[in-house]
Amino acid sequence: MYWNFYDHIFSLKLSDVTYHDAQSIVAFWPPQFLLIESEEGVFGFLNYINFIVVLIVAILGGILWTALDKKRPSYNTLYYWIRVVARYRLAYGMIGWGLKKIFMMQMVLPTVGMLNTNFADMAEKKLYWGHVGVQLGYEVFLGFGEFIPGVLLLHRKTAALGAALAAVVCFNITLANHFYDAGVAVPSAYFTIIGIFILWYDLPRIWRLLVKEQTIIPINHYPPFSIAWQSYARTGLKLVGNGLFLVLATLLWGYGWYNEHNNYNIPNTPGIAGTQGYYNVTEYRVNGKVIPYNPFDTLRWHDATFERWSSLSYKTNRAAEVDRMIGYSPLRVRGNTTNRELNQTSTQDSNLLSRQKRKRDLGVTRWEVGGMSGDRRYFYYDADTVNHILYLQNKNRAHKNEKQILHYTRPSENRIILSGTNEFNDSIYVVLDKWEKEYPLQVGRRTLAAF
Repeated sequence: MYWNFYDHIFSLKLSDVTYHDAQSIVAFWPPQFLLIESEEGVFGFLNYINFIVVLIVAILGGILWTALDKKRPSYNTLYYWIRVVARYRLAYGMIGWGLKKIFMMQMVLPTVGMLNTNFADMAEKKLYWGHVGVQLGYEVFLGFGEFIPGVLLLHRKTAALGAALAAVVCFNITLANHFYDAGVAVPSAYFTIIGIFILWYDLPRIWRLLVKEQTIIPINHYPPFSIAWQSYARTGLKLVGNGLFLVLATLLWGYGWYNEHNNYNIPNTPGIAGTQGYYNVTEYRVNGKVIPYNPFDTLRWHDATFERWSSLSYKTNRAAEVDRMIGYSPLRVRGNTTNRELNQTSTQDSNLLSRQKRKRDLGVTRWEVGGMSGDRRYFYYDADTVNHILYLQNKNRAHKNEKQILHYTRPSENRIILSGTNEFNDSIYVVLDKWEKEYPLQVGRRTLAAF
């Protein structure tokens, strides 16, 4: 396990717990003796070596234990408690991931900028999450596909069914993460193995019942709780543990969903009212000179998009360095383990950014720019609605020094005129005309949902 896991646990302030805390405690943390950082992230394919290390340690430990404990008649009680620990570990992990989807906060609706970006310019995970996010009902279905096995695992009589469902679901997630380079293949494979381990105890009896059609009388070993305090302690731990996690985590995720300002993928600074949409660049001037449209021009904007939050993006023939941060996943690194800026999960925590009085929309919510190559540039803006001024800063951390100051006017509901200084200190004048554009991805999904 990561030592950071224990640091996180003991540093929690119960008065300031967020759904991020409830999620991060149970979502990841597979065995990690070796940390191999690569373009695939901290859970890349090479990190499966840790499973091999665990297997070797387990075999050697089992041989040594057997040699030193020859007089013990059986390990039934120890085996029972190991299954209990594994059951609750998997249950809480499945519930945590399920809640994220049930409240539609993992795979969000595609942004306007994303809908106007070529598929070839998106990372694999971006495509996968975008296609799921455009049909939120399916995301909720996937969430219950994780949440229900987790709840079943909390009860001894339904644990086998919960383990079987969890193993199947997590194996599918493992494959999807490999195919779409989504970054959490190793943790989902870890959950798959735990599910198989829990199911293994009942598998021979299930085989005889369903395949050989034999009559089965279940015989299970349960530790005796002959002393009253033991029974009370068992019941109390279950109530407190499940109550604190299941109930509290659900309430926290519900609060985060209802109060959208706390959605880690969506910016929370409101944009200029009524500006959301796609805009053609009708006129573009640089230092007073009209620049006609040219698809190869590296300065002229080809089109622009406004989101309902404070984001402005525009397309120009000038490639940007790809920001590999895509949602709440392990950060991508470049082999430089001393560069903490590229390996901090705290940069994704909206609550932490708020405590530090930092602009949350420049850190946690880089979903719209993360995993996007090509020639669309994304800017966060502070809007002075009294003096009609936009203070823009590039959202891409590789281009965070790019800033613009633009005055804006709205002669009509569908026209915006920007004028001021761009990131190169040139004077620009831009006329934007809104185009009510339909997107086949959204229209097609809405049409299917109607049937």
